[in-house]
Amino acid sequence: MATRTEIRLFDSAARAVRPFVPVHAGEARMYNCGPTVYDRQHIGNLYAYIVADVVRRTFEYFGYRVTQVMNITDVGHIVDDADAGEDKMALGARRTGKDPLRIATEVTQQFMADRHKLNILDPHVMPKATEHVPLMIELIQKLIDKGHAYLAADGVYFDVTTFPGYGTRLNAEPPEERMAGARVEVNENKRHPNDFALWRAAKPGDLQQWDSPWGKGNPGWHIECSAMSMKYLGDTFDIHSGGEDHLFPHHECEIAQSEAATGKPFVNYWLHVRFLRVDNEKMAKSKGGFFTLDDISEWGYDPLAFRLLALGTGYRKSLDFTRAAMDQAQRRLERWRRVVAEAYAATGGRVTEPEPDYGVRKGFNDALADDFNTPKALAAAEMALNLAGSDDAAIRERALWLLFDMDRVLGLSLRDAATKEDVLSSEERRLFDERERARRAKDFTRSDELRDELLERHGIRVMDTKDGARWERVAKGA
Repeated sequence: MATRTEIRLFDSAARAVRPFVPVHAGEARMYNCGPTVYDRQHIGNLYAYIVADVVRRTFEYFGYRVTQVMNITDVGHIVDDADAGEDKMALGARRTGKDPLRIATEVTQQFMADRHKLNILDPHVMPKATEHVPLMIELIQKLIDKGHAYLAADGVYFDVTTFPGYGTRLNAEPPEERMAGARVEVNENKRHPNDFALWRAAKPGDLQQWDSPWGKGNPGWHIECSAMSMKYLGDTFDIHSGGEDHLFPHHECEIAQSEAATGKPFVNYWLHVRFLRVDNEKMAKSKGGFFTLDDISEWGYDPLAFRLLALGTGYRKSLDFTRAAMDQAQRRLERWRRVVAEAYAATGGRVTEPEPDYGVRKGFNDALADDFNTPKALAAAEMALNLAGSDDAAIRERALWLLFDMDRVLGLSLRDAATKEDVLSSEERRLFDERERARRAKDFTRSDELRDELLERHGIRVMDTKDGARWERVAKGA
């Protein structure tokens, strides 16, 4: 695809949809706030990474050379995003009795396994905070030298009064109003209540600490992302993404410290994903109850059904997670796989780039270019799926090409479904569909006859469920 396709995306800083203009022609450099690896990531966390994956795949689909960086936070993230309190890695260590780095390794491995089940591509660079502490110290020293940070009794703080507009780049209301009514711990070491920690002096019992010009301690959460993103993407890069909970304070702090250090714009486009909600509430570990990808699998859902559910909601809207919605997504995924597999079998595995493409490709491309509108992109894919069900072999070949091409962004493993999934022959499908019609007409005698024929002659066992008839291949007459 040509890079001249104009991609438009909603920029949280501009509070508007803007055309994408890259810092480097033909490139898209993006940074995604990665997980704090003290505990298993829940599906709300994973949803944000599905969105980031779609963004990356879209740019690649349109011919951009993408560099994607996602950090691993294995130190520095204080509970409730505060400046004082317990580090989340220490919390994990206290809960499990394991060393923080061992916890980080185990949780990171599980996180990556979950990503792979959801067909989320690996980032090109995945830096760990603990491996970049000297870089953070260097950045903090630069901020001190420029008069934007100061040493206090309990660490080093960024002086927000030296950065005009702090806290309002991504948020319309000033920090004072946003924090009104919140319980804020008074810290006499700060010059201003909104000053935030760049370096925290070590406390007795700290499990992770490093030497620095200001004594032993550990870095603040915000400085980590600035140091690592600029190392791998440059002082100014294209896209920074995260959940809507990162708007403040995390991303506002990143902007302030990065631009104060370099004197350059930090990020050109800010992309924030709305929360996944269950029973109209944000899913969060702090509430003590959350769902993991394993939970979804134990309920009988394919992880890619969750990806399909996510694609059906625009990232700027909250994703409502319910069992009913997952039922629908699972059925939709199974239908897609069945149609693709049957079309692939019918064409003998032949696919042909379509000319014409029946308007499908334009609809798909226009949807993606319009702020990654995946619901509309799925609608275009459904058009191709309908064509794949045609009796015309040539149309089926073209439809399969379109579906496989679109799956470069959708990430639903449709080619795997075509080549690996067991499918009904045309005769088996005819009998299966005839039985379905008989059952809906309440002709149970004929329905039973057809079910027996499928089992005895073809080894197809039919099972009636609340979601419709399912089948499995067994030994004939079993």
